Formats: sequence, structure tokens, C-alpha cells
Amino acid sequence: MLLTELESLMERLVALARPVASWLAPGVDVGVVERALGEVPPGEVITWFGWCNGVELHPGQLQDDINIIPGYAPLSLEEAVKFIQFHSGDPVLGDHWVPVLGGASGDIYAAVWEPGNNARVAGILLGEQTEIEFSSLEQMISLFNECYRRGAYFVDGQGRLAMNPDLYDEVYGAAVD
Repeated sequence: MLLTELESLMERLVALARPVASWLAPGVDVGVVERALGEVPPGEVITWFGWCNGVELHPGQLQDDINIIPGYAPLSLEEAVKFIQFHSGDPVLGDHWVPVLGGASGDIYAAVWEPGNNARVAGILLGEQTEIEFSSLEQMISLFNECYRRGAYFVDGQGRLAMNPDLYDEVYGAAVD
């Protein structure tokens, strides 16, 4: 279940003393999500924004401080809606999608769906083709948790989140293929 995976992720972030663990903005209710998106999104999208509505801003924050995985932080619903206009016409995203995680460079992970169906997750990297990377938000967060468990995601010697790309590829291949 997505909420269980999100709780496990939070436990990992707390155990690693990541500042973001105490800076997540409280989630919003289903009505707020529906009004922002202009439709009823899949349950996982509602669960996501009910869990967290971005990250609170504090003086002196660094991008790494707000990331939940290397390079990516949760987006608020307001931030997410702003991203949509920049990617209209992307055939992979279609007409029903919303970003959930974003990076400082503009890369995002987005929930993508057709009405009445579950959301999948697309990776949008600037300058690259958009690709569906996960079958669900739950699968994505489950993979993130496994990356932390196996050491593909870790805190480096300077206290920043880092990634072992080879180990990530191994974990991703086992979880998604």
C-alpha cells in the first residue's frame, strides 16, 4: 500500500537525520486536489498529496536538505500544477498527469493516468524522451525504500544524499523488469 511505503520512507529519512523529514508540508484533502487538477485523479494521487504538500521553506535550506532521494524533492500541488503547462503536448504524459517530485534542474517524476485507470509514473528529464518508469506510485516508493535498504541511496562523507548508479540499476532491474 502506498501509505505504508511512504511511512517506511519517512522512517529511513528520520534514521538518516535528513532535514526534509521535519519540513514536509501537511497534506491536502481530496477536494483541494480535485479543484487544482480539474478532475478526480486516481486514488494514489490523492493519497500522495494527502501525505505531503511539498516542503516548507526555511532560511539557509539547500536543495539537498529537501530531497527525499538524491536530486528530488516532493512538490506542492501548487508547484506541480505550474509544471503542467511546460510539458503540454507530451504524448507519454497525455492530458491527465501531475508532477509529484522535482529536481533543481527541472527534472520531474509525474503520475500519469487515463480516466478511470490507476496512475503510472513517468520520468521527465530535460533534453530526454519522457518514459514510463514505474507501474504505480507505490512501486516507485517501494523501489526508493529498497535503494535505501541496499545502499544504492546513502548519505556521503559530506552529509549529502548520494547514489550508487550501478547498484540502483541492479535494484531497479529486479523490482521493475
